[in-house]
Amino acid sequence: MSTTAWQIGGRVWVSINKQWSPATITNVTSTEVSFASEYGQQCTLPRDSLNHDTVTQMHQTSIDSVDDMASLGDLHEAAILYNIYQRYTRDTIYTYIGSILSAVNPYKLIDGVYGVELMQSYMKRQLGDLPPHIYAIANEIYESMWRKRENQCALISGESGAGKTESTKFILSYLSAMSQQACPSAAGKYAVEAAILQSSPILEAFGNAKTVYNNNSSRFGKFILLNFAEAGNIIGGQITDYLLEKNRVVRQNPLERNFHVFYALLVGSDPAGKERLQLQGPESYHYLNQSGCVSDPTINDQQDFLHIREAFEIMQVPAQQFSDLMSVLAGILKVGNITFGKAGGAQVSDKSALEAAASCLSVESFRLSDALTQKFMKLRGEEITTPLTLEQAVDSRDSLSMALYANAFRWVLEKINVRIRGKGHFATAGVLDIFGFENFEINRFEQFNINFANEKLQEYFNKHIFSLEQHEYSKEGIDWADIDWVDNAECLNLIERKLGILDLLNEESRFPKGTDQSLLEKLHNSHKDNAFYIKPKVNNNKFGIRHYAGDVFYDVVGLLEKNRDSFRDDMLKVLKDTKSDFVYDLFAHMTLDEDTSSGGRAFKMDRRGGGAKKKATVSTQFKTSLHSLMTELGQANPYFVRCIKPNGEKVKDKFVPQMVLNQLKYSGMMETVRIRRSGYPVRRLFADFMFRYDVLGRSLGLEGKGEIEACRLIMASQDSSKKDWQIGKTKVQCMLTMQCIGAIYECMYMYVPYHYLMYNVSLVIHSQILLLY
Repeated sequence: MSTTAWQIGGRVWVSINKQWSPATITNVTSTEVSFASEYGQQCTLPRDSLNHDTVTQMHQTSIDSVDDMASLGDLHEAAILYNIYQRYTRDTIYTYIGSILSAVNPYKLIDGVYGVELMQSYMKRQLGDLPPHIYAIANEIYESMWRKRENQCALISGESGAGKTESTKFILSYLSAMSQQACPSAAGKYAVEAAILQSSPILEAFGNAKTVYNNNSSRFGKFILLNFAEAGNIIGGQITDYLLEKNRVVRQNPLERNFHVFYALLVGSDPAGKERLQLQGPESYHYLNQSGCVSDPTINDQQDFLHIREAFEIMQVPAQQFSDLMSVLAGILKVGNITFGKAGGAQVSDKSALEAAASCLSVESFRLSDALTQKFMKLRGEEITTPLTLEQAVDSRDSLSMALYANAFRWVLEKINVRIRGKGHFATAGVLDIFGFENFEINRFEQFNINFANEKLQEYFNKHIFSLEQHEYSKEGIDWADIDWVDNAECLNLIERKLGILDLLNEESRFPKGTDQSLLEKLHNSHKDNAFYIKPKVNNNKFGIRHYAGDVFYDVVGLLEKNRDSFRDDMLKVLKDTKSDFVYDLFAHMTLDEDTSSGGRAFKMDRRGGGAKKKATVSTQFKTSLHSLMTELGQANPYFVRCIKPNGEKVKDKFVPQMVLNQLKYSGMMETVRIRRSGYPVRRLFADFMFRYDVLGRSLGLEGKGEIEACRLIMASQDSSKKDWQIGKTKVQCMLTMQCIGAIYECMYMYVPYHYLMYNVSLVIHSQILLLY
């Protein structure tokens, strides 16, 4: 930056504490220059220390901010962060990076950002015609099913509290509106679109909870697949769940809550319901009062219960089944209130809580008591009874509660899927709402699986954003330099290939004498030389993985127990002997084994009739479901929505730059901008190029010229250096530079009326950049 540019009010990038920050020059003397960062920092630097390593001039696109960050003149992290910041301060929460949408959670309602009228304005419009919006992505998904005649999907990711659940609902609402518009006669309270939309309050009640990061945090992942008829209406769907956080049923962190449905039941039930189930306030239940938070002013539990009941009606669930489901939920709370004393072994000390729980579950109280305090096994025909310790009895109680809730959740999801299931389809649109990358002070089994899922999704992201970018150039015969990008294949190999972390975890889980420590030793011995595996310098029960988003250390304590997810056979027998058909049906898919020499764990029968086999481990089930998901996504054209939380306090109008920057790195958005700018993002088929821009060739004598030669002559007339464009086998490929785009704009201005010019320039600079895939 030349010394003549040191003017008060000048906009620059200045390095403060080794990080680039947008700033304004506030004072200039003969020896010093003072700067005020847009983020509130101040600094003064000696003039003789100023160079391109400390200060650079800000491009006009960064000063103005842009809808699509692929068009930023400043290509670095600070510019991307500042662009999002500027828009956030103006309540503009959506920004594109090509066809990727970033969405910042405003933690407040913004007038005019959503609604039927705005939704209608985006219908039938091309991506880029209107400002960035979640409706624009939803519209592109809908229109592309017919324009491209292929399946579509939206992958919504981000940290807890970033707005994934709301973004999912906005896309579903839009697709439902398009469906009803395509086939108005199919609309109505009990139409499939209504059932799909009403699945949200049910799944949020049973799968969401208040956490310190988010008052409505999804504690499970889901993939919603919608089936469309050729007429354009939704004719069915299916919802698949991933990794329900069922241990939340029995324990929560301080100031967090259990799943919403428990509080809704206690607060929202009518007097008759409360009397039937003998319900008390949430502060009376161990599973609800241990965290110090039983209510939240932002959550209306009473109203939520009314919404839940209405949603179940739309799902056509009979009133008796809904009542039975509420009895199971009440039973879980009462099981949690069972306490134990010690008298030669664990003994139930609170008989009233035992009787109440047994009543809700329609089981005999003495058998429930025995199952909670003793372990029954049949070994080679001989029955063996072993008393449990106090700690084991508590674990047994909590294991029962988690099993009840997990199977109740499973039943609810099955009812939803039965209601929305359809036959056949023309095309599908999938919406994936799944946990973002996690790295806490203590990372356990849940974080390992979540980050494994994110590695797989990052691989998918790489393939569609980076690999296909380079494949396009090879296919078109375009000269290009290899673009470096972060490939996470080796990290995935460490996790899921033969003798990888998952293999060793499952192998150790099958050994009756396997322990967390023996697993850790095997991991260290097998992978200590792997560049993506980290063996801590001190023995601290941890191992590390170099993930695409950063290094994460996982604590092995409890890893095997959670992976086994064992449920004792004797406890299952008590539940199967219930007088309640509903409770029996919850566990109908689980079978008893007469010889429980494995330590009392329940087995499943081989569906092919080949005898009994052990239940698959949690990680095996998750890996299988994850691979099925990736297969489904691999058959669809993807759109990516990256949700961002601006601060950790869940408050409006507060933007924490470093926190947002970390999320941008995790999401791959930084790499996306770099890759897009490194290549030729503007691509037009020859015929389309000539249709739109043949006016530019009027003075070039194109008569008799073929399409390829005509395109070449038009582009050469605008940029004779040929640095910013190439002619491929089927397309004109152009870099996104001010020179290239500006030349076309200026030349068209000479020939084309203003309104037609504006339309075409919009297509060049927006639509054709955004519709790369």
